[in-house]
Amino acid sequence: MQTNTTGPEPKNEGSSPLKSNQKLTRILLGLTGLLVVLIIVLGWLLYDRKQEAVKLEEVTAEKIELIRDFEDLSREYDHLKTDNDTMNAQLQARQEEIESLIEELNTTRIRNASAINEYRRELGTLRDVLKSYIVQVDSLNQANIMLRQENIEVRQQFARAETQLQQERQVKEDLSARVELGSRLVVENLVALPINRRGREINRVGRTEQVQVCFTLRRNPITTPGMRNVYIRILRPDQLVLATSAENLMMVDEEPMVYTASREINYENVDIDACIYYDDDGSLIPGSYRVEVYTDGYLLGFTEFSLR
Repeated sequence: MQTNTTGPEPKNEGSSPLKSNQKLTRILLGLTGLLVVLIIVLGWLLYDRKQEAVKLEEVTAEKIELIRDFEDLSREYDHLKTDNDTMNAQLQARQEEIESLIEELNTTRIRNASAINEYRRELGTLRDVLKSYIVQVDSLNQANIMLRQENIEVRQQFARAETQLQQERQVKEDLSARVELGSRLVVENLVALPINRRGREINRVGRTEQVQVCFTLRRNPITTPGMRNVYIRILRPDQLVLATSAENLMMVDEEPMVYTASREINYENVDIDACIYYDDDGSLIPGSYRVEVYTDGYLLGFTEFSLR
């Protein structure tokens, strides 16, 4: 009797290295793709930084040229001489304005062309004013009928130039005011809670130990970072301001104002949560209270709470 014996089937020895090679290829392709992306991103960042440096260099060159132009204009004003005291006073005022602009250019960091253009417009206006002064000085020195008639036209030009200068100055002041307003801090999530000694919210006068005022100072990238004194004012139902000391005074719109409590906060241009507490000394009465929050001389926001 014959028996058939078969051994184990041979293994495919080439399949495992093939899979390993395919996996290695995919990894290399992935790394190559990532490297290409990194090169593109780095290239773009370098290009953007270079463009910014070029723009800054151009603005700096234009700023230097502007300073020279203002200095030349100041010398032209200095060369004008007249026996008329009123005219001399006006010339002196324009020279002081030019010197102020030169000082402003020397001390201000200018990073964009719009600011340069604003100074160029002021330079052009002051040149127009200078031309009108030149004609006025000539008319005063020669003092004849024809020049007096021309002087009327020159004064009209001068008035228009002065008006334009005032308008541009007003635009600049309005822009500064908008920038100042935009740099103010903003408060959100303002909540005032009467709490007991365990920190639990309560609404009865006899059980209230503290008034807790919590809020969030929002992120503002154009605000100057640093320490800020934040004040709260708690007004009773009879409009009496609760204060822990007679020396609790802050300045609001250049006027002294009584505050209840304050806290110094380190503001770093990011959202920051904070709380300020008032410890009751027996001054609380039933009714509705108004809580106001101030900093840097202006009102941030207000809220209300009630006690029975």
